[in-house]
Amino acid sequence: MNANTPVKLWTKNFMWAYVSNFLLFVSLYMFLPILPMYLVGKFPSITIGQAGIVLALFAGAMFIVGPFYSYIIDTYKRKYVCMYSFLAVIAIVGGYSVIGSVMWLAVLRVIQGALFGITTATSSTVAIDITPTTRRSQGNINFNWAGRLGMAFGPMIGLLFYSYSNLTTVLYASIALGVTGSVCMAMIKVHFRAPIGTKIFSTDRFLLSRGWVAAGNLVLISIIFGMLIATINVYAAMVNLQYVIISFFGAIGIGFILAIIANRIVFAEADFRARIVSGLILIIISLLLLNTHYEEVSLITSGVLIGLGFGLAASDFLVIFVNLSEHCQRGTANTSYLLAWEVGVGIGVALGCNLLEIGSYMLVFQVGIVFAVIALLYFLLFTTRHFARHKMK
Repeated sequence: MNANTPVKLWTKNFMWAYVSNFLLFVSLYMFLPILPMYLVGKFPSITIGQAGIVLALFAGAMFIVGPFYSYIIDTYKRKYVCMYSFLAVIAIVGGYSVIGSVMWLAVLRVIQGALFGITTATSSTVAIDITPTTRRSQGNINFNWAGRLGMAFGPMIGLLFYSYSNLTTVLYASIALGVTGSVCMAMIKVHFRAPIGTKIFSTDRFLLSRGWVAAGNLVLISIIFGMLIATINVYAAMVNLQYVIISFFGAIGIGFILAIIANRIVFAEADFRARIVSGLILIIISLLLLNTHYEEVSLITSGVLIGLGFGLAASDFLVIFVNLSEHCQRGTANTSYLLAWEVGVGIGVALGCNLLEIGSYMLVFQVGIVFAVIALLYFLLFTTRHFARHKMK
């Protein structure tokens, strides 16, 4: 092969990994708009605020196994660890329909969150392993876009099944999609890598030490996403727009796709600061629209703006994490990025549900605007300066 010939990124292996990651996030995000109200109906003894806290345990559980990521990834065959943990995550979904108490739901959420952490850490490492060295930055971005699209379309698919049937159907659909995702991972051919004798307990593949400032910023942003996903269904019911809610999540998905196009055309030559600032401004506008208008058109419009805003802001935070890492720390950068996002979503789910309990959906949007403004100021005052000082040359 000529040295000047471009190295192909979208190989069969990478496409299998992409689809697998997309289906993982679809299968889990299907439940977020449904579970809070479902749990309140099934267990009258708990409030929607308490239900939100139980659901948020998922994100906290990722810290339990985080220090063992490096040992697991470098000691065992990564593809098989990813496949089996993926299947275990999906198997736990079936337990949602048979749980008899809130305590058992909490246990399931903790176990599932820990396994999800292993699945995402190994899947991102597998994606790096199968990507040509010269295309790994681009590969990281594209692979993580699969997860973001899954976050956008997962709630829409879940609500679609739920509106025509019940939670059991959503569970079956989630399991089917998850098993399909695991099969996609099984189709990937990964070269054998001998174990390298990693320490059992390590922050490698878990937390990027240079990324703590960016992580705090990303948590602030993803809190807003978690708040919206968990409460927008209640909002739609209260303003008699329940019939639009599936279209709303579809609009978020369209917004994410528009963000991909905007990144390649509108912001192709722009600095990452322009994309993140633009994304946060769009999020603020979308929340203001939700807070002041209660028509079908405004709900759909805000959905597009939300998807576009989060798409622009979130993708460049991954670039920040990668550029703050050493070449051998790409896996750690990916895991830290995802961990910050999931922690924020978990906090957002709990916070949004509790705000609904003590106030109203209006309060949720107003607090979301506050978080978006803080995230914007945090980015301009702290994240950009920290990145300029600590990015790898």
